[in-house]
Amino acid sequence: MRLLPTFSNVVIQMEVKKPGKLILADRVAESIFKRWKVAAVGPECTTVKVDQYIVFNSPTAGEIVEGEKKYVILQEKDIVAVYAE
Repeated sequence: MRLLPTFSNVVIQMEVKKPGKLILADRVAESIFKRWKVAAVGPECTTVKVDQYIVFNSPTAGEIVEGEKKYVILQEKDIVAVYAE
């Protein structure tokens, strides 16, 4: 599946990093051990580019699951940080 976001929307893909032998509650593991990679950006998005990693805060982000891959669609304004290269 190829998602093409509109306007300034952004599609991100979760990359799961396994915590090894560390056992944590689901909520903690959910927020700490995920890297969100930008998979696609809308034509009006100016903040991020494809293949950058981000941190976001969006209670209204839409999730799409395709096999073992998980994608989230969010608005550009919900991106709170971009990992430095």
